[in-house]
Amino acid sequence: MIKHARKIIVRGTNVMKARADIALLNIGILTSNENATQAQEENRIRANQMITALVEAGIARNDIETTSYTVFPRYTDHPEGALISTYEVRHMFQITVRDIEKAGIIYDVAFQNGANISEAIVFKVSNEEALYRRVLQFAVQDAYQKATAISKVIGVPLNPIPLKVEEIKETIFYGATTFSLQESATPTPIEPRNIEIVANVQVEFTY
Repeated sequence: MIKHARKIIVRGTNVMKARADIALLNIGILTSNENATQAQEENRIRANQMITALVEAGIARNDIETTSYTVFPRYTDHPEGALISTYEVRHMFQITVRDIEKAGIIYDVAFQNGANISEAIVFKVSNEEALYRRVLQFAVQDAYQKATAISKVIGVPLNPIPLKVEEIKETIFYGATTFSLQESATPTPIEPRNIEIVANVQVEFTY
């Protein structure tokens, strides 16, 4: 008769806070014109002006990415029905600022050279994978400590080598912020936030 191993199943968790060192600026250009082609051309000119200025300010070209480009009509009501009044062109970019202390300056450069709309700023850490692996190790240790505590309470010898370790993936919250655009001689203040890096595992031990 086969004797099945008895199990203790626990969940291990660890959390680390890290200071963000990368800012993702979501900035765009909105133009409108009665002529769709003209609206696109105006948008193209402003976009090229902004990109050139950002590169001159130290942003690598591959750190400036288009995230969306849309052209849509605006309608006005008339007795004979809705008619197109203008066309709006919206071109959104994500600008990666790797020197987070310059995030405010880069933001201002973009708006001084064509940008006129913005969305939330997202903060990240550059060494996320290395930090996550460290947090994951502590999560496994946490699971072992929990299993050890349980085995002592119920009076059984715990096999320290786990039968199964399952990583429980969760979305990392990088933190977003919004702010208002104001005319100022000083750079727009953009303060980075701490990032929470979380690791969870489910571990099965036998006894």
